[in-house]
Amino acid sequence: MKLEYLLRKVAFVIFLHYKKIVIVFSILIIASFYTIFHMKIESDVLDVLPSDNKTVAQYKDFIEKYGTMDNIIFIVESEDNRISENIDLIENIAKNLSESPLIEYVDYSPLKYKNEVFVKYLPLFLDENGIKFLKKRLTPLGIKQQVKINREKLVSPLSSPFDCEMIARDPLNLHTILRASLLKQYQTSKLDLSMGYYFTKDHSAALLLAKPTGKGRDMAFVKKLKKEMDSIIFSAFQECGNPPGVKIGITGGHAIAEDIRQIIKHDVTVSSALSIIVIGLLIMLAYRVRIKILSIIGLTMLASLTMTLAFAYIIFGSLNIVTSAVVAILIDIYVDYSLHMVKRYCDEFKKHDNPYVALEVTLMKTGPAIILSALTTSLSFFCILVTEFKGLFELGVVSGIGVILSMMCNLFFMNALLVWISKSGLQRIQYGRKFFYGGGNFTNFLIGKPKYILTLSTILVCLAGFGISKLKFNNNPDSLAPVDSPAILSGKKLSEKIGKKGEPLNIIIKSNNKEDLSRAFDELETVSTRWKHAKIIEDYSSLNTFMPKPSDQLINVNTFRKIGHDSVLRVDSLEKVLISALEKNGFVFEKDYIKKYLHETVTTLNTIKPIGFDELEAMSIPNVSHFYNKRDLSIVAYLYPTTKGWDKQTVDTIQKYITSKGGNWVLVGKPILFNEIQSSIIWNSGIATVLTILLNLIIIYWYFRKFLVVVLVMLPVTLGFVFTVGVMGYANISFNVFNISAIALIFGLGVDYGIYVIQAYLMEDTMDVGNALRISGKNVIMCAATTVAGCGSLITAKFIGIATIGLVLSIGAITCAFTALIILPAIINLKGKRLCHARL
Repeated sequence: MKLEYLLRKVAFVIFLHYKKIVIVFSILIIASFYTIFHMKIESDVLDVLPSDNKTVAQYKDFIEKYGTMDNIIFIVESEDNRISENIDLIENIAKNLSESPLIEYVDYSPLKYKNEVFVKYLPLFLDENGIKFLKKRLTPLGIKQQVKINREKLVSPLSSPFDCEMIARDPLNLHTILRASLLKQYQTSKLDLSMGYYFTKDHSAALLLAKPTGKGRDMAFVKKLKKEMDSIIFSAFQECGNPPGVKIGITGGHAIAEDIRQIIKHDVTVSSALSIIVIGLLIMLAYRVRIKILSIIGLTMLASLTMTLAFAYIIFGSLNIVTSAVVAILIDIYVDYSLHMVKRYCDEFKKHDNPYVALEVTLMKTGPAIILSALTTSLSFFCILVTEFKGLFELGVVSGIGVILSMMCNLFFMNALLVWISKSGLQRIQYGRKFFYGGGNFTNFLIGKPKYILTLSTILVCLAGFGISKLKFNNNPDSLAPVDSPAILSGKKLSEKIGKKGEPLNIIIKSNNKEDLSRAFDELETVSTRWKHAKIIEDYSSLNTFMPKPSDQLINVNTFRKIGHDSVLRVDSLEKVLISALEKNGFVFEKDYIKKYLHETVTTLNTIKPIGFDELEAMSIPNVSHFYNKRDLSIVAYLYPTTKGWDKQTVDTIQKYITSKGGNWVLVGKPILFNEIQSSIIWNSGIATVLTILLNLIIIYWYFRKFLVVVLVMLPVTLGFVFTVGVMGYANISFNVFNISAIALIFGLGVDYGIYVIQAYLMEDTMDVGNALRISGKNVIMCAATTVAGCGSLITAKFIGIATIGLVLSIGAITCAFTALIILPAIINLKGKRLCHARL
């Protein structure tokens, strides 16, 4: 055949120029290392999702515009629930954060941002009872009673610096009406602000919020920020005498991004090292090769791997969460090809004692199977390109190129090395002992009992069908997240402490002008309140923390204008009563401040105006940006689920209302995002799998030219796939957005086993099933073993989504090897006469 003729020419070129080939590949390895050291790791899960999907684009836009992932939160915990004894530590951390050039602002106290703004618009936040309370407070009797209460609070043993400062600022204690707004802003049903800090109710922790100057997607900045935060925490502990029983956790977008980056590096390193060690031991035990032969396999694998990563760097510039698994996935493919080459070359060299003849026979007999295997496997990876998922797309490109590079390295680099060391004689490459084939009785059983085997196989297929019916798809992102991530664990702990339940759904409203946006905000508040009362949602957080519902504002404006005309509300009369009460209770105060304080209060009541978006923009409160984006005139509300979570009926109810409001209203959130991509990824993975099968059929038919042979080659991987998903169903292993791509990969990797067995049967002089198994059986077992060692090493990954890829591929390798070595020989034995006519 033409392919064998071409490989004969290749053998001649390699034998003639083996030293030059080794030198060229050595240079390529060194050059590839340069790119690897500059390789970045992208840790954002959104980077692996469909780039052109509307729902994904909306969610990314939401995160970018409202900065929901741009904050870091420090959780200072006290084991004995005495966080108030560590105020010096909190202040020290806040001070160091404020002085850091990497931090834009720090919010660790409700005194900081900015009660004066709320006091100015205080009347707008009051309900009917609050208005009555304020009117009573501003009477002479109310003023005297409040001053007396202030004195009692200050002389109490439970008095705090916060109480002292607030009484000095607000002697009429008007901020108590503001308290409800602040509590709602920080979801403080679980927070205690009485001491001027964000303490949990049980005083087990204090919270500090910091806004970094850079984005969480900028990994260079995140890495620098991590070092800065660690330094700040260390110095704060040192300066405060290392208080016992206190620990600090950090969560938020930046912290999680850095954790994931470190976890990916850990997973890549550990899985790769584990794969190499286990595969090396397997080769040593199975083939008893000398160290130099093992070194040649290692050098070939190194060349393939470094060149693959170099191409990944050139094309994409980085690895993402999914493509980080490419090393472990490809290592076993690299080794599989090497094993076939080494075994055949060593056998032929011992037989002929001639390196050229050994090389020629190796390439002509083994080369076609390796080339065919590389084509089918690489095309399986390239078929993933039809998916819309960026992470899987990049995995397909890198892995497909990696398989081709592996084939080239084995055909040229490995064989050049084998020729080089074999020049000095047989003793340099021969095995330490003769191959142990074993399994003779088992092979005879397969040959003699084909009907029993096929009957048992039919039963297993039926059982697998029942398992498939139990198969599920897991689209819960939390269950696929990394384990042992300090930032993620701190985030979960924070959610428990502040009573946050589940991921929110987010309603975004855009408008062309502020008047329309104000009306939309009013409607949003109305419907959100209605959903809360109807128990459709547990709670919601919106701009009403800073700007009450516009229609309610108008009611309060009219009410307070009437109050403002009351003769009681005059600065001089209020001043006289308040100063008298302060002097009577022994307070030290500044008369100018009291006059200014009362003047602002009366002026506010007499001239109160609604808060609009212009006033909102003038407020120097950073948290406003989480609810209002002035650049594109949009607002967002965060809806939190009830204890039953976001069931389909609830989401559909909310979505139906949002849809009825037109294109300016959009509903986004993780629950919607992952429900949306579930159907998309299943569809795309199905297309990739079908395309893989079709291309494999075309390539296999092109080479073997017989339909029956094509069917037999594809049989092991087809049945192996059925058994794989059946096992997954019984073992309660769900598909997810990461491992769903393994369907196509199983067809790409598993088809090799059928090729090796059929190739051994048709290419040898004696068309004997037993002989074919003796030639290919050990290699198939080793291929499956190295696949389990390579892909199985991913099971150790801390990133659960990546670990499931290794688990599925390992199951697939075992089941495909089982069908290739058990079921396929039984069928060949029954159809041997027809296959004789298909001989190559």
